[in-house]
Amino acid sequence: MKTTVGFIGMGYMGLPMAQNILKKGFPLVVYNRTKQKAEPLLEKGAKWASSPRELANAADIVVTMVSDDNVLKSITLGNDGLAYEAKQGFIHISMSTVSPAVIESLEKDHKQRGAALLSAPVSGRPERAQEGTLWVFLSGNEKAKQTATPVLEAMSSKIYDLGNEAKNASIFKLVSNFMILSFVETLSEALSALEKSGISRVKAEEIWGSSFYNAPIFHSYSPNIAHKKYPEGGFMLDLAKKDMSLLRSYIEQNLLSMPFLDFIEEKQTSAQAMGKGKFDCSVIDMITRKLAGLN
Repeated sequence: MKTTVGFIGMGYMGLPMAQNILKKGFPLVVYNRTKQKAEPLLEKGAKWASSPRELANAADIVVTMVSDDNVLKSITLGNDGLAYEAKQGFIHISMSTVSPAVIESLEKDHKQRGAALLSAPVSGRPERAQEGTLWVFLSGNEKAKQTATPVLEAMSSKIYDLGNEAKNASIFKLVSNFMILSFVETLSEALSALEKSGISRVKAEEIWGSSFYNAPIFHSYSPNIAHKKYPEGGFMLDLAKKDMSLLRSYIEQNLLSMPFLDFIEEKQTSAQAMGKGKFDCSVIDMITRKLAGLN
């Protein structure tokens, strides 16, 4: 009998991820605060749960893909939460980008109930979620990881194991997002310098993208920046700012120094003040160009 999977979170990323689980033939039960967002799944045979608790009772493995720490805690704990009646062997896969502290706390809570929490945040934009080619950073209980792997494979092309402590994947994802945002900042500064000198931004992007920057991260963000087009959605600025705030808390708790993080957060705050929070994080290029005196 195939593993029944529960899924919570029908946002830009969660909906296509759940669709891929369904396509792979897993029985699927879903919950979302707004039921309407789950309709595409219900129309294709997924079952509806009226609460996270009901969903946990109906599934062997539950995947959560929600926006932040508070939402994750609210759907996991409490009388209607996932963990309220967690059965022996129950596995909860948190695929959200959340704080290491929350993951560590929930891991202990699950363990006390005979359940397992895996941290499995993903790398990839919504289009890769649709394709089922996300990269997964995975950590947590070894036996639970083995059981959960077929479900994770339904949504991804690569799974990277980061050890047995669930918080490891959360830390890795926050630092990885810092690197992405550092790249976005570096590219926007470089292209502004070239444009100021009369050299085509688009030509530069073409050259770099076919030479030493020929990599997925470059091709995900460089077209937006080179063409000065910043779409809504994608890796939204508000979410990027949330992630950097979580990283800020982590490095302060661990007495680490990341000076460039200060600069990135400053740029993000400026873009949010311009009402660009729902736009892709490449919109910070707009601030860079403004500072350079470019239109």
